[in-house]
Amino acid sequence: MALTVQSVANDAYTDLRQVIGISTPDLTKFTPWVDRIHKDCLHSSVYSYLNVATTQFNTVAGQTGYALTPTNIRRILGVYDFTRQRILFPVERATTPVSQVEKQETNPGQQGAPPQTFGMPAQSPISLQVAQPGYFRHIGAQQLNLYPTPQAPLQINVSYEQQVATLVNPTDVLLMPEDARDMVVAGVNYLQCTYLKRLEEAQIWASIYSALKKGESLV
Repeated sequence: MALTVQSVANDAYTDLRQVIGISTPDLTKFTPWVDRIHKDCLHSSVYSYLNVATTQFNTVAGQTGYALTPTNIRRILGVYDFTRQRILFPVERATTPVSQVEKQETNPGQQGAPPQTFGMPAQSPISLQVAQPGYFRHIGAQQLNLYPTPQAPLQINVSYEQQVATLVNPTDVLLMPEDARDMVVAGVNYLQCTYLKRLEEAQIWASIYSALKKGESLV
């Protein structure tokens, strides 16, 4: 069964003892609340993976900037060079001082061993003087710059978080499955209680919403 704006509003209507109606014109209050919680869940909950997509492009020798095809990019999550089988890092990392922890060995008895990061095999240090890119920068809505400038064709994969489409109608279907109902309704109840100035109830629903976003069980 699909999770819709109307179905979430129906549950929130029951939870708060039918204070705010679920038909026009009162429904116009619920729709923005569902939309706000829907976006928040897709950006920061256990269901955020549903809002991740990928795109690919091939580099051109001597070209630094590339226009990405998607128009709904919220932020870049990762850039991977398929050709050379290596991760590209944000360009800010090239000028960020290395911490003492990163300088220390990661394997006992192996002096000078490169650090392991993010649970992935360590890569050799990247210099901005090498011929192929090791860093990237997301500029504006769609442009991705690679540094140093590619000197040969490379296949680049970009994973990104999407902007979430706005829910405007009672029949609009949420991107999250029915399994996310309790989380979304709890968030809407928090906003509804805040609107009604039921601050103690709002705090309770905010706590429930926060726990469900993390995937915690309330039973």
